[in-house]
Amino acid sequence: MSRAAAAMAARAARVLLVLAAALAGALLAAAPAARAAWVDYPSSVTCGVTVPVEQCDPGDATVNNACRDMCHYGGCRGGRCVTLGGVGPLGEGRGCHCRR
Repeated sequence: MSRAAAAMAARAARVLLVLAAALAGALLAAAPAARAAWVDYPSSVTCGVTVPVEQCDPGDATVNNACRDMCHYGGCRGGRCVTLGGVGPLGEGRGCHCRR
């Protein structure tokens, strides 16, 4: 193999390595976004109340974390997703209960 051919092969290998690294980075960056949950929480909450949020799923850790954070940023001691029992003004469905 000539010196020019060897240099061209090395350059092509570097380009492929850079492309593979860029693709791997893009896939890793997209993975958390695919798992993230979007829940439309209100901007202000009152501690000790349950905010009706239909997307709040007690079995989904990501959504529970969003509920907890929303309550925490509202000044409460955290919160969790609950299933509403159909009794009271909120009726049936799901909600985020903010602890006092």
